[in-house]
Amino acid sequence: MSHREPPTGSPGRAEDVFVRQGPRLFSIAYGMLGSATQAEEVVRDVRLRWQATDRAVVADPQAYLITATIRVSIHGAHSAKQRRASYIGPWLPEPLETGNEGGSAAAGTEPVGFDVLLMLEQLDLSERAAFVLRETLDFPYSEIAAVLGVEEAQARHLVHRAKRHLATDRVADRQDREDTAGQTRGGDGAEDYEAA
Repeated sequence: MSHREPPTGSPGRAEDVFVRQGPRLFSIAYGMLGSATQAEEVVRDVRLRWQATDRAVVADPQAYLITATIRVSIHGAHSAKQRRASYIGPWLPEPLETGNEGGSAAAGTEPVGFDVLLMLEQLDLSERAAFVLRETLDFPYSEIAAVLGVEEAQARHLVHRAKRHLATDRVADRQDREDTAGQTRGGDGAEDYEAA
């Protein structure tokens, strides 16, 4: 994040800051939660917090909004995990609509892909937050550390661990697909042989 928002003054100016950051905040929340609906709720909640905040004491509005989004998303992820515990069947992310009707998907921010969202669900929330900030928004490690309230070395470790888990999951998933395909082909051949 090379450009920083200057401190805000009037409520109109503060709203402008929020509007500019809104797409980025949505991308963060979507990456954390895997649901466009929940991501929009997070952004609304952060907007309300921003409106209620004494902005005279906010030195860096962008950092404040991103940190608030991560924290609200983490709280939302805890709640979602509890709801899913009683849900029968696999959890699937809610895909983003591709039609651009002034929706939440950001201009200039690439949403996290569906397959990555499935794998992110396996990470702990700190790893997920660090990965989303680094890989989706290209945050420097120093800023990831500031948002998560950890040392920079710990932020690097979280991103590294997330990447390692995701790579392991990808390999396991590919192996499962190959095994399943091989079993299907083997089964088909066996049926043909028996029928002959």
